Amino acid sequence: MTLSEYIQMEKLIHGREIPADILYQMTSDNPDNEYMYYSESKGSLVSIFDMQIHHFIRAYAKQSQADNNVLQEKLSEIKKVLEVA
Repeated sequence: MTLSEYIQMEKLIHGREIPADILYQMTSDNPDNEYMYYSESKGSLVSIFDMQIHHFIRAYAKQSQADNNVLQEKLSEIKKVLEVA
């Protein structure tokens, strides 16, 4: 099941409309970059709404870890600068 299919099911189950910004990105032929993910296996950008839910979860976790690593590196650099000062 793709993220898009899940969101459509959630709409039916909960009887709530999909937020307009999400619906627009979900149905757009060219979603904004923050709704795209670079698929290493496909070698191209794909819409997160076209991803299977388990693939989306793995991609999110991978990106979150990468972001955390970058923050840790920046903090280490700041600490080194402060130690010298």
